[in-house]
Amino acid sequence: MRVFLLLVILLVNTMHIDAQTYQPSWESLDARPTPQWWKDAKFGIFIHWGVYAVPGWSSKGNYAEWYQQGLQTTDSARKRFHRQKFGDRTYYQLAEDFKAELYNPDEWAKLFEKSGAKYIVLTSKHHDGFTLWPNKNANQTWGFPWNAADVGPRRDLLGDLFKAVRKTSVRAGMYYSLYEWFNPLWLNNKPAYVQDHMWPQMMELINTYQPDVFWTDGEWDAPAELWKSKEFLTWLFNESPVKEKIVVNDRWGSGIRFKHGGFFTPEYQPDLDFENHDWEESRGMGYSYGYNREEDAWDYNSTQSLVIALIDKVSRGGNFLLDIGPDEHGKIPPIMQERLLQIGDWLSIHGEAIYNTVRWKTPVQWSEGRRDYKFKNTHSVTEDWKTGGDVMLKLTIDPDPGYAVKEIFYTYNPATNSLYAIFPRYPDNRKLVLKDMQLPAGTKISFLSHPGELKWKQDENNITIELPEYNPNKIKLNYAYAIKIENYGRFAAKPVIKVSYRPGSLVPDINVVANNQPGMNTFTRFTIDGSEPTENSPDKIPAFKQSFVLKAKNFANGILPSGTVAENINVYLWKSAVKPGKAQNGLKYEAFELKPVSVKDIEGQTAVKSGYTNKVDPSLLTRKENAGLSFEGYIRVEKDDIYTFYLASDDGSRLTIDGEEIIDHDGLHGADEKQGTVALKKGYHKIKIEYIQASGGLALRLQIAGADGQKKSIAPEQLYH
Repeated sequence: MRVFLLLVILLVNTMHIDAQTYQPSWESLDARPTPQWWKDAKFGIFIHWGVYAVPGWSSKGNYAEWYQQGLQTTDSARKRFHRQKFGDRTYYQLAEDFKAELYNPDEWAKLFEKSGAKYIVLTSKHHDGFTLWPNKNANQTWGFPWNAADVGPRRDLLGDLFKAVRKTSVRAGMYYSLYEWFNPLWLNNKPAYVQDHMWPQMMELINTYQPDVFWTDGEWDAPAELWKSKEFLTWLFNESPVKEKIVVNDRWGSGIRFKHGGFFTPEYQPDLDFENHDWEESRGMGYSYGYNREEDAWDYNSTQSLVIALIDKVSRGGNFLLDIGPDEHGKIPPIMQERLLQIGDWLSIHGEAIYNTVRWKTPVQWSEGRRDYKFKNTHSVTEDWKTGGDVMLKLTIDPDPGYAVKEIFYTYNPATNSLYAIFPRYPDNRKLVLKDMQLPAGTKISFLSHPGELKWKQDENNITIELPEYNPNKIKLNYAYAIKIENYGRFAAKPVIKVSYRPGSLVPDINVVANNQPGMNTFTRFTIDGSEPTENSPDKIPAFKQSFVLKAKNFANGILPSGTVAENINVYLWKSAVKPGKAQNGLKYEAFELKPVSVKDIEGQTAVKSGYTNKVDPSLLTRKENAGLSFEGYIRVEKDDIYTFYLASDDGSRLTIDGEEIIDHDGLHGADEKQGTVALKKGYHKIKIEYIQASGGLALRLQIAGADGQKKSIAPEQLYH
């Protein structure tokens, strides 16, 4: 296989000779458009299934599919459970109990189709390395049978499901973990693992099963260069049998997520939004992806909450990948089946407001009240886990006192020029008010779950729609309601604002791209006083000397104006350097063991380990779950400049420089990156980085870029105490 891999890489690197479409660079690969079928699909089903279904257990708030990782590291709860249930048996021996004797892929496929989902993503292999298809590489690398055809079910679980699903209207996709926690080849020779184990598996999956989705994970442990991700994607897009239809995500190497590859992949992160990029949020119905017998009925989101979550993602231009976790017998828990069927019932009536739609210029209408709701990661459990409430319900129908709710979600079908308004709460007075909207006389409005045209009137800048009397015999699904506004909604694209700083300048250069659409005479208007731009606002950015919020909006004849783009324009003030005395190389670090929810939880804790280090990464953790780190000292910069810091972490982190919080990346979340900018004079500046790790994946990385935009790691010789 090593010779074959080298031939593939050689082919990829010389593809320009044969005039192939994509080159092995992120610039080229990122230019590939996401296949339209996926963008229209909106709703998919994630399936986490494997040996971890045998124990099917984790403490509430943790991922049950991470059972082996906790068992073989520092998770005392998992170790205690394992001793009580399985005695001295190893995790690998549990594969014999993974019988899947009740597995009926045709029944699964029928359920998926009835749910309204348009695609599935099955774990072909999770981080434990066990494959759901017959794969000789797994056996050879591990040294014993470690695939579903040779141990446990003794059948091709993946292939059987793909065959069944392809008898329906649902598309078949697969998840694949790049790395494996305890694979001996990975631990001892990572390049050999990639060449002789990972690449052969991926090529076999693509060529044999020809998936519609290839959803990678486990990327955070190595850079894309080690995985040879760009070479693989180039082959996938140019030469593979699925090159036209395949959809991929963004998990192709440390630091790549939310930047390159295919669609972006937040998980249990309902507040993330990517207006200018395809994205898909995934989550379980409870706190875990894999089946967790520890969870109770109240740990599962209600059907209404899941329907609203779907609506929320779609209104903002995203997809929703909802997970189920079958048990070791091959049965999907009845509560999960029920949720899927109920979602399908709702979609059978309201599907036209979901499928084939795009983000409208105004995705949501808010009520009055505060919008600064602090999102708690919904797969975490605190002392009030039974009564803490559901985030989607709090944002729509059950808000905390003083907080606003999302009253109306909008979706738009450009093919039919139809606008949909979806509302979770039926108005007591039967009057639905659409704010800041003016409709042409005679516009037809209808109710998707009730026959007949609705009456409406223009009230200055608002539309008031008269809804029918609420009759539960006619309106049977009360998870959310939808109206259709015909022949209305076409809008101009938003302008794009680009901000840059010349070396040594505290005042930015601002470049605005009109984003003109073919055949439209688009013009842009600006404001800097916080007001909304109108057609009469200035057509140029007024002069400025201090920070402000720039607002821009596009207008075009015959269609609606674009949404408003708001950009913080910062005129920075220099932070003076400090004199640390006799500075020595390296930051002081402290390691903590705790069950964190926020980086603030580190405060007042006693460190279990401390020392000095010239790098900021999670390797100094004393354990891989329920832990934290603090780094403190000085950073030395070589010149006066405006510096942007990039802080990537899984879970939460925070960066403070000279006593000012520069990046707040707090909370329990998957791997992603935030940035903050500060003007530093040449010399030493106080720096502090705090980091927490609850469970699941772990990551911590701090990078820096000057005004030239060249992002790089902070050199060891820049860090002092």
